[in-house]
Amino acid sequence: MSFNQDLPQKLGMMSDTLFLEHLRAVLKQSTLLEYPELSRLNTWKLGGTALALLNAECEADICSTTLNCLLNGVPWRVIGKGSNLLMPEFWPGVLIRLGRNFRRLEMVDQDSSATFGAGMADATAAQKLSHKGWSGLEFLIGIPGTIGGAVCMNAGAHGSETSDFLKSVDWLDEKGNWRRSNRDELHFTYRSSPFNSREKKVVLRARFSLVPKNPEEVRQKMAKLHAFRIERQPQKQPNCGSVFRNPPNEIAAELIEASGLKGKIFGGMQISQKHSNFMVNLGGATPDDALKLIGFVKDRIWIDHKIELRTEVHTLA
Repeated sequence: MSFNQDLPQKLGMMSDTLFLEHLRAVLKQSTLLEYPELSRLNTWKLGGTALALLNAECEADICSTTLNCLLNGVPWRVIGKGSNLLMPEFWPGVLIRLGRNFRRLEMVDQDSSATFGAGMADATAAQKLSHKGWSGLEFLIGIPGTIGGAVCMNAGAHGSETSDFLKSVDWLDEKGNWRRSNRDELHFTYRSSPFNSREKKVVLRARFSLVPKNPEEVRQKMAKLHAFRIERQPQKQPNCGSVFRNPPNEIAAELIEASGLKGKIFGGMQISQKHSNFMVNLGGATPDDALKLIGFVKDRIWIDHKIELRTEVHTLA
């Protein structure tokens, strides 16, 4: 099934301005912003500008955008809250952000399932479920992303992962075909899924199986998890969350601290004094500052521990 109604056009050699004019003309409900400030689109507050930002309000406009980008050699990428992205000084493509129509919630009492639009914030989803008294996704309360991002990254915390409760995912492929995949058709691993950034797929909504409980019990558990994060992770300085994945049988933050890197500064970036697997923007940091600090940490951990750290944060490239 395809939502695309207007045939995309291969426009040949043309200016960015003409491409954006063509793209704007085929949109039905969505808006296109030219040269958005990337620092406003990610929690690290880094980056310069991109070619364009699509605030998507319907599947048809997503399809039109991805197909026209594909035919004309223009890169595209879906972003949520930008909480797990390292933005560059310039990106020559179209960023897609899911708008209000992708932030809806449908609850089904009969089987205790909830379907979230992929654009809904993780914290909002957790709070809505707590009011209903449905347990499972309390761990999302402290993750500063969206449901779509949680599915793509298989986000997790406190011993739980998104895939543990996932029932199905509605998504679009690069050619605009609508698909629904059940959990048993999808292969998830630690902080990875079939929908990660290397795959040109757009998560539209996700359905979760949950457990009915006393609403107050769910709220208390969620409050405890939230308090834990506030106590142990930086809240006031711009950051992207955990920078590195935990290696097998190790904790990245402990390795970094054991190497004496807590508080290390490169340019405007610093390894957080509160949590060693967080890097904070001290003000005026550049994407290059972040890349250099990440590279320095990886090299040092290899020298000290013979362990290769892999980044959890994705670089927009």
